[in-house]
Amino acid sequence: MWSFRSRPDLSPPVVEVTKQTPDTAPGYILVAPEEGGAGQGGSMIIDDGGQVVWFRPLQSSHGRAMNLKMQSYRGRPVLTWIETVPGEYVIFDSSYREIARMTAANGHNSDHHEFLISPQDTALITIYNAVPRDLSSVGGSKDGLAWQGVLQELDIETGEVLFEWHSIDHVDLDETYATPLQDGRTGIDYFHINSIDVDHDNNLLISARETSAVYKIDRKTGEVMWRLGGKKSDFEMAEGARFAFQHDARRLPDGNLHLRQRYHGL
Repeated sequence: MWSFRSRPDLSPPVVEVTKQTPDTAPGYILVAPEEGGAGQGGSMIIDDGGQVVWFRPLQSSHGRAMNLKMQSYRGRPVLTWIETVPGEYVIFDSSYREIARMTAANGHNSDHHEFLISPQDTALITIYNAVPRDLSSVGGSKDGLAWQGVLQELDIETGEVLFEWHSIDHVDLDETYATPLQDGRTGIDYFHINSIDVDHDNNLLISARETSAVYKIDRKTGEVMWRLGGKKSDFEMAEGARFAFQHDARRLPDGNLHLRQRYHGL
């Protein structure tokens, strides 16, 4: 770990650069190391040589910083990340000053999968929530629990909920490829929301790992406009173009949809 005479309270982990090439893209690298034996956990920026540019340790000895990235807020670049303990979404300005910190609302617990600042300067976040459900149709208990995906859109200044969407109201259990207890969690993690994106028409794209599908959601009504992939796709897939258990789904400027794949085949 690093140690600094000027800041003895900081001990970020050392990053070793094993190879450097002339065609490396310019710019700093954002990493979010875990707390452990090799230094503090937190949010960190390094240069191409592995030298620390900026580091902010976790405020708690538990949890971790996740989803560290650059975004835009009110037309200016900002750093954003999620602190899993105490479950807060954090925004820092270009002078490394905290300008916002919020949590999930309506009694829900924050989740680490997504924290996206929308073009409307609102925060889009993911939530996991267990609801009572008869799971006999998917091989589970009649008095079981289904873990649904919840999307919240928050006003960044006030934390007010502007929009909330629950997967269980729009996506049935029969769309899942998951089985009860497969992840060691009580009930069934039938949806597993992984990412949120804003489409070109300002409606929302949601990626759900356990249904192997991307859903386009009407931002006003919450209705599913279409499904891509999964058991009830509204699109025919070309040979060799099927996907499964995908992670992020992002709309690219050229109109294509980019999926980050984790596993291949159904």
